[in-house]
Amino acid sequence: MGKMNLCPKLEQGKFFVGTFPEAQIMGLAGYLNHIKAIVREKQGVTAVFTGAAKEPMQKYSEKEFVGPFALITLFAATDLQAVGITAAVSSALAKEKIPANFFSGYFHDHLLVPYESGGKALKIISRL
Repeated sequence: MGKMNLCPKLEQGKFFVGTFPEAQIMGLAGYLNHIKAIVREKQGVTAVFTGAAKEPMQKYSEKEFVGPFALITLFAATDLQAVGITAAVSSALAKEKIPANFFSGYFHDHLLVPYESGGKALKIISRL
């Protein structure tokens, strides 16, 4: 496989992950400008959001938030049928013992890595 040209970008700031009861979704709507992703699961709603919203959003959750994370967005021109991107990135980061959690939107793939590993992870992904 040749160079993937994933065009990774390290987003500014710290990011957190929290879970919320589904009944609190309307309360979260006031923080949409801070929320990067929302996933609905049987156990509740999971959100990825900026550190600026951490304290005010805590009132909507019964659990402690996890983080901080660095958020890397892959701006490569891929589609939802692309094969091997997550595997390549995950393997490269695993070799350096950097954990990563991936999520995808319609247009881009995103990953969370420990905040202190953000710069190193960006360099690794840039070499793919």
